[in-house]
Amino acid sequence: MIHSPGMSALTAISRARVLRVAAHAASWIPFLTVVAASTRGTWRVVGDGAGIALQSWNATSHTSLVGQATELGHGLHDPGPLQYWLLAIPVHIDPVRGVLWGAALWCMAAASLAIEAAWSILGEIGGLLASGIVLGMVAWDPLLVVKPYWNPCFAALFFLAALAACWAVMSGRRWWWPVLVITASVAAQAHLMFAIASAALALLALIAGLADAFRAKTGYQWAVTGFIVGAGCWAAPFIQQFTSRVGNLTALLHGQGGRQHMGLTFALKTLAAYTQPPPLWWGHLPSSLDLNGLIQTRSALFAVAILAVTAAALLAAVFWFRSRTLASLAAISLLVSGTALVTFSRIPVETGLSRLRYLMLAMFPVGLLIWLTAASACVLTGRQVIRRMRAAKARHVGRHGGLQRPAGAWTRPAGRGASAAAVPLIVLASVPGVGQPAQGFPGDAWRAGLVSVANRLIEQARPGQQIALSVVAADKPDRYRLTLGLVWALTGDGYRLERRSHRMHTQPVPNVTVRLRSGRITVAVTDPATGQSRA
Repeated sequence: MIHSPGMSALTAISRARVLRVAAHAASWIPFLTVVAASTRGTWRVVGDGAGIALQSWNATSHTSLVGQATELGHGLHDPGPLQYWLLAIPVHIDPVRGVLWGAALWCMAAASLAIEAAWSILGEIGGLLASGIVLGMVAWDPLLVVKPYWNPCFAALFFLAALAACWAVMSGRRWWWPVLVITASVAAQAHLMFAIASAALALLALIAGLADAFRAKTGYQWAVTGFIVGAGCWAAPFIQQFTSRVGNLTALLHGQGGRQHMGLTFALKTLAAYTQPPPLWWGHLPSSLDLNGLIQTRSALFAVAILAVTAAALLAAVFWFRSRTLASLAAISLLVSGTALVTFSRIPVETGLSRLRYLMLAMFPVGLLIWLTAASACVLTGRQVIRRMRAAKARHVGRHGGLQRPAGAWTRPAGRGASAAAVPLIVLASVPGVGQPAQGFPGDAWRAGLVSVANRLIEQARPGQQIALSVVAADKPDRYRLTLGLVWALTGDGYRLERRSHRMHTQPVPNVTVRLRSGRITVAVTDPATGQSRA
């Protein structure tokens, strides 16, 4: 049977399309599975997720100009409201589950952007690598798909897309810079832990892109586009900054003064924990206390050494391998490592020890990038050695005669086999992410049930559409999560809630008191005219 070059080219194109679809589909499956699992029972969002849903609901009328309140500083907020804007339409379409499937769709879009950016650099290998990293993050911390609306999880997926877009720009694909500006802005505004690194990525890629454009004597439309979308992304935070008595951005820069911070040694040990074998990204993310103990056992000197190795890989990529792809990867690795050291050294002590687990979401890509840089340098070194050995063998064969196998003839079948195997492998790799939600309720099942019961009891009491709400519970976390969950559930149902502290300025409205005692919910409605209460 005769195979023409045209048929081979069509086969390669078809294989690439299948791989591309598989790479995207595999990264989507965990998110879609969680959304599907939420329909099997009564699903409600509680706690911070309910607060995010409420802010997203208000984004169409009186939007916030800042992000979520952050515990990294007293009275401070994350830089901006982009996450609220992105979730505004989903929560209005579906007040119950819109925050879940809306966040899942946006996180899926971020994963696809990362895959496409990596594909633009390395083709099939890059796309599969990016998809595998998304699946690895999900397996490492399933909260990324169980609670994609939670701002640290939302930011982590967009930060991953920003890393890939930055790599693409630094590899010569300048039109990825506007995408980088958008994804980095979302990551930075959604959670403060990603702010410094995101800004640094955008600046580094801009410098590299401008240098490329100057050498090639091409246009700068890509840069203008990036600045325009960046202005749109940061309009709200800058309006707040210049119109408020205390600007949030200024407060973020100076609001931690006088507080005790974790310090540079802790930051170096954290970097070592995510780079020194076995790295913490290799297994499931432990609890905060266990995590702090594991970090304290690592050596700060190892972090310094691994940064030196990464710098050496950068120099080797520039002067020996002459590989722009590796040089860009090494530069990004050094950049995000440096910004991580700054960020983690500035974490307040009282916050860091209690919130350490979710703060570590920012370290997964940092540790993984350093490993990828070192592995890529080793692969290129091996390839250089093999190439020189082949050249020496070719010279020897040429002098003594004999047949010479065409270079790369043995690699093509291996490449086809790897590509064919990648499809089932990458789909199977998503199984842990798929199976995780099935093991339990995709969210906080117990408190979600309490919110549903309280919401139903309030509707049965028919207090009217405008009420004053209070929640009584012995446990402070229960009271906080239940209150936010109930406020959002009632708001989505059309109720207008009023704070009791504002009662003196408004007409009396029914007081609705929700009590949680021994796991049971009771609701009492007090008539403002008679003062009588009915359960």
